[in-house]
Amino acid sequence: MASIPFTLAALATSAVPGLVVFGVRELPDEEDFAAAVVVTEEDELLVRVPRTQAAEVQQSAELLGLAALGEGPRSRLPFAVPRTLGMTRAGETRAVVSSHLDGARFEAGDLSEDALLLDPLATAIAAVHELPVTVAQQGGLPVRTAQDLRLRATRLIDRAAASRLVPETVLQRWERAVETAELWDFAPVMVHGSLDAGQLRVDEDRISAVLGWSELSLGDPAADLSWLLGAGSEVLEVVLSRYARRRNAGRLDHLRTRAALYHELEVARWLLHGTDAHEQDVIDDAVAMLDRMVNVASPLGRALTADVAHIPLGEEQVSALLDETPEVVDHLSDTAAFEALDEDRMFGVDTDFVEPLSEEPAPEGGERTAAGAASGSGGSGESEDAGGPAGSGSPSGGPAGSGSPKGAEAARSGAGAGARDGRDPEPAEHDPSEQLTAPLDDEVLPRSEGR
Repeated sequence: MASIPFTLAALATSAVPGLVVFGVRELPDEEDFAAAVVVTEEDELLVRVPRTQAAEVQQSAELLGLAALGEGPRSRLPFAVPRTLGMTRAGETRAVVSSHLDGARFEAGDLSEDALLLDPLATAIAAVHELPVTVAQQGGLPVRTAQDLRLRATRLIDRAAASRLVPETVLQRWERAVETAELWDFAPVMVHGSLDAGQLRVDEDRISAVLGWSELSLGDPAADLSWLLGAGSEVLEVVLSRYARRRNAGRLDHLRTRAALYHELEVARWLLHGTDAHEQDVIDDAVAMLDRMVNVASPLGRALTADVAHIPLGEEQVSALLDETPEVVDHLSDTAAFEALDEDRMFGVDTDFVEPLSEEPAPEGGERTAAGAASGSGGSGESEDAGGPAGSGSPSGGPAGSGSPKGAEAARSGAGAGARDGRDPEPAEHDPSEQLTAPLDDEVLPRSEGR
């Protein structure tokens, strides 16, 4: 309607006291807002009135984000950020007037891995992530932990799975990402939250302005990098490498994997938008995109199977890791340390000085000695020459294991077995017929007087 720009200009004069309007033009590319650019003597201002309740909620969040970006945080950013100048009632909602930041626009698909804009992009994103966390804490913005963000992604996946429209291959890929605990071990930083090419303005190959601060919060840095996958994995790799030069980004492989997950989950959001609004054309579009994610090599799939990051650590990152390595103090002098090392090598590890046990049986002489010990006798031939105990040389009698062939053979076999297996030799079996004297009868034994 032709009257809309003039109505918005009138609202602007109500929101900003003393404002003098020299001209006005409508912004047709604002779908959720009635918007116009008001021309003043020195500047151009943007007037927006939300058309829907969702747009009003978004506008409220953006007002909060812009208010949190005070002069201190803005001075850290290498680009311009809109300023809120005033607001006024507009029917059941409100009209908000802010500074109008214009510039050249581009699409993610316009980027290539050798584009001049990649370096300014890395600089701009790193600058946002380097903002102090107090911006969110003191500005009333959402503050989320890594596990909060993991749970948030899990709930989105569960909702998409409940629609039964997500291919099983894609669903398993998403679930694997949220179930990999090490991927979610990171420190949250200040993030734009809804960054994409549509929020950026360019002037002579530099990022001149960043818009759309409704999702400013403490969150996952990967969320601000995921949209670059729309230009291809190569573009993301280049931006990641330059981003890592400007701030300590931690594990780049994990950052890359989460960025790929968020990029795919945007399709899940689109699908849920269609199912919630009962818009079949949106549902069909989302299902078609999900089907294409099955048939092609997914950046998320490649990231999940990658063992190490493709980008090596820089010199500063290596130095930082070395500085974090704890020093071990063992309280040993150099000489004592070398002596301990030599003892370890000789007695703990080296087996050159360990004599193995022999598997050969003991010599026969040794067997005879063991047999003699087992029998409790003074010997055989030696006892005979010296006139030892009775029966030592008798062919029919004598102590077990000395003169008797059976006793000697049993003693030798027992002693040999004991020597071979390292145990004490078993005593030879006793034959009652080979006793030197007959057993005494009970009657000849002395009795005690009390019995």
